[in-house]
Formats: sequence, C-alpha cells, structure tokens
Amino acid sequence: MKKLIVSLFLVALFKASLAQFTINPRIAKISGSCSKFLLEATSQFAKTSNDTPYMWEVLEISVPSGWEFGLCSPFECKSSLMVGNTGKFYDEGEFKGDFSPNNISGSGYAKVLLSSVSNPSLKDTLTFIANAWAVSVKEINKNNSDFSYYPNPAKDKLIIKFNVKEPITIHLFNILGTKVKSFVHSGTESEINIADLQNGMYFLRFKEGNQTISKSFAKTE
Repeated sequence: MKKLIVSLFLVALFKASLAQFTINPRIAKISGSCSKFLLEATSQFAKTSNDTPYMWEVLEISVPSGWEFGLCSPFECKSSLMVGNTGKFYDEGEFKGDFSPNNISGSGYAKVLLSSVSNPSLKDTLTFIANAWAVSVKEINKNNSDFSYYPNPAKDKLIIKFNVKEPITIHLFNILGTKVKSFVHSGTESEINIADLQNGMYFLRFKEGNQTISKSFAKTE
C-alpha cells in the first residue's frame, strides 16, 4: 500500500510538472459585422512556472476567401499569417486572434500551438473562432470612409485623417510585428514623421471605442 501511495504521488507530481501554463479560454470566440476592420478573439495566457521563452505556431487556418488572420501574443503582433508561421514570446498576458473580414460575411477559425522552447513536451492548443455577419452597402461605405491616410507609398511623412472626439494613440508595427513608433492623434488630422523608418511595409493600429483599426502602408525612399 505504501508503494502504491508513493507511485500515485509521483504520477500526480509528474502531471503537475507538465502543467506549466494555462490558457483561458482555450477556445476564444468573436462575432461582429463584416464591415469592421478587425474581429478580435481574446484569451489569457498565464504561467505557472518560470519556464521561458515560449513558442507559438499556426497549425490550422480555415477562413472565407478574402479574409486575413493575424495574431497578437504578449510580445508582438503579426498579420497575414499562414499555416506554419511561428513566433516567440517571453511572458504571460493576452493572446488575440485577429480576423480581417474585409467586408465578406462568413465564419472562420484558426488553431495555434503554444509550447515551451526548452521543453517542447509542455504544450497546448488555442483555437480562435470568428463569425462576421453581412451589413448593408450603405454601412460598409460609411465605415470605410471614416479613416483615411496618404500618401501611400510614403517617403518622409504620413497624413492621418480621422475625426475623433477624444485623443487616441496610434501604433506603427513593422512586417515582423514589432512596434516601431507611437503617437497621439486628436481632432481630424495628424502628421506622422516616418523619415527615420527603413523602407518596407508597415501597419497602423489603434482602437476607437470597441473597434480596432489596422491598415498597411509602404515606406519608400
């Protein structure tokens, strides 16, 4: 009996050692109008040990033609992801599955593997599900005309035109999902100095109310 108790204790200890992090929820759902720039399904990643860093890998993506899927980990944001794309992160925090419906109604999902880099056997999956419903042509045209920016491509500066009641912070990310610049936009028009940025593709990202807006532009000489 004593050996049995010891064995059960060791089994329980072994199983506990594998539970190095938690994901809540493991299936994150979001729904909204297909006219929204992004539909964000959110989950929380929490560590139960000091094991770090961690890796995420896109296992499956099934979305309507014309949609795009991106991912924000506690470390960075990446857009236009495909199966096999990976990334590292180093701390607990929020995971967001970003679906861009691009005015196309339908449903889609993406499955992401989270694992420990030092011990790949410590892993779990996180699934994001999005449902985008159709809206009228009038509503689509209104939402798309709310936010504008020029020139694109841009050389030294980028002009943002967006009417806001309260100041908002706009972030710029490079193609790798790394934040390279932030600025505060207020009123109806702002000018961003991008002369110090390297040539390439960048993304503007900010929140207006409960809506997250994400747009791309090219930086050239």
